[in-house]
Amino acid sequence: MLFFERLAGFLWGVPALSLFLVCGVCLTVKSRFFQLRALPAALLSPFSKGKGRDGSSFRAACVAIGGSVGVANISGVSTAVVTGGPGALFWMLAASFFGMIIKVAEVTLASFYKVKRGGRTWGGPTYYMESFFGAKGRAAAITFGAGIMLSLFLNVQNCAVSEAVSHAFSVPVMIPSLLLAALTYITVAGGLSAIGRASLYLVPLMCLFYVGCVGTVLVKNAGNIIPSLKLIIKDAFDFRPIAGGCAGAALRTGLARSVYSNEAGWGTSPMAHAAAEVSHPVKQGLMGELEVFVDTAVVCMATGLLVVCTGAYESGLSGAPLALFAIESALGPAAKICVSLSVFAFGLSSALSWYAYYATLIYHAFKSEKARKRAMEAVTLLSPLFGVLVTLFVQKSGGGSRLLWALADLSAVFPAIINLSALIFMRNRFGAVLRDFEASSGTKILNKTEKRGKIKA
Repeated sequence: MLFFERLAGFLWGVPALSLFLVCGVCLTVKSRFFQLRALPAALLSPFSKGKGRDGSSFRAACVAIGGSVGVANISGVSTAVVTGGPGALFWMLAASFFGMIIKVAEVTLASFYKVKRGGRTWGGPTYYMESFFGAKGRAAAITFGAGIMLSLFLNVQNCAVSEAVSHAFSVPVMIPSLLLAALTYITVAGGLSAIGRASLYLVPLMCLFYVGCVGTVLVKNAGNIIPSLKLIIKDAFDFRPIAGGCAGAALRTGLARSVYSNEAGWGTSPMAHAAAEVSHPVKQGLMGELEVFVDTAVVCMATGLLVVCTGAYESGLSGAPLALFAIESALGPAAKICVSLSVFAFGLSSALSWYAYYATLIYHAFKSEKARKRAMEAVTLLSPLFGVLVTLFVQKSGGGSRLLWALADLSAVFPAIINLSALIFMRNRFGAVLRDFEASSGTKILNKTEKRGKIKA
C-alpha cells in the first residue's frame, strides 16, 4: 500500500501540479477570469433548457455531475483528510478555482467539436484532440481513452459504497457489492437514454439529502467551525511529512482528490456534456463550471468540515465509514443508515455515468459498427463485475480505503496529463469561441437570444 501511495504522491506532485497550474493560469488569463465573471450565470444555468433527443442541457449536466459527485466526495474526501491532514481541504478548494475554468474550457471545446453519428451526439477530449491536432491528435486521443478505460479495472465506486453500507447495516461487504452490480446491470440494459433519465432524478435528490444531513451536524457543532477552519488553513501550509507520508502531503492529496472528485482536466465529464443541444458551446461550459462548484465547494467541503469539526478524522477510521461515524456521533444510528443509502445512490449514479463515458470512447476508437457493439457488450458485462472483484481484492488485501484511493489516484493522473496538455495548446481556440459568445451576448455572460457566430474550426 505504501508503494502505491508514494507513487501517486510523486505523480500528483511536481508533474501533475505544474501542468494543472500552467493550464489553469493560461486559461484564466486568456478568458480574463471568466470563472469569476460567469459564476452567477453558471449557478442559474440549470434553468436554461436545451432540446434534442438526449434531453435538456440540465440532463446532460446531471449525467456529468452524477459521475463526479459520487463516492469520491464522501469516501475520497474522508480518506484525503486522514492521509494528507485537514489542510488537504484547503488545497482541494484552491484547486477548484482553476478547476472551474479548466472545466469550462474542456466542456466548451467538447460541445464545439461534437459530431452527430448513428442518431446520437458524441464529443469529448478524444474528438477535440483529433479534430484540432489531426493525425497526431488521433494517437493522443487513443492514449487518453486507454487511460480512462483503466478505471474499468479500478472500479472504486463499488468498493467505497459497499464499505459504507456494510458499516451501517453490519452485513458482509460483498452483499451490497453484488446488489450495486445487479442494479447497474438492470439500468444500463435500458441504454444511454435510461442513464440520463435516472441521473436526472438521482443527482439533485441525493445531493440535497446528503448536504442537508451534514448541515444539521455542522449546526450542532457550530462552535467548532471557526477553530476547524483555522486548523485547515494552518495545516495547509505545514509542509512537514505526516503519517509516514511525504512532505507537502496536504497539497498533493488535495490536488489529486480535487481532480478525481470534480474531474476538472481529467476529460471525463465533457463526454456527457457534449450530448446537450445548446445555442452556443459556452452555454454548456457554464454547466461545467456549476458541476465543479457543486462537487467541490458544496459536497466535498461539507464532508471535509464534517469529519474535522466532529474530530472524527482522529478516530482511526477512513473512507465512507469515517463520514458515517461522524454523522452517527451527532445524529444517532438512524441518520447513519439514511446517509449510507444516500452513499449507495451516489455510487449507482457514478457507475451509470461512467458507462456513458465508456460508450463515447468506444464509439470514437472503433470505426466498425460490429466492433463497437462487441466492445460495448464487453464493457456492459465487465464493468460491474470488476467492481465486485476490486471490492473482494481490497477486503482480502487488508489495504482498505487508503489502498483503494491510491490506485484511483494513479488511474486518473495519466489521462489528466494528456488532456491538460491538449487544453494548453488549444487555449487560443477556446479564447476564440469565448469571444464569439461574449460578442453575441448583450450581458457578456448570458443572453436568451444570442446566435452562434462563425468561428473557424
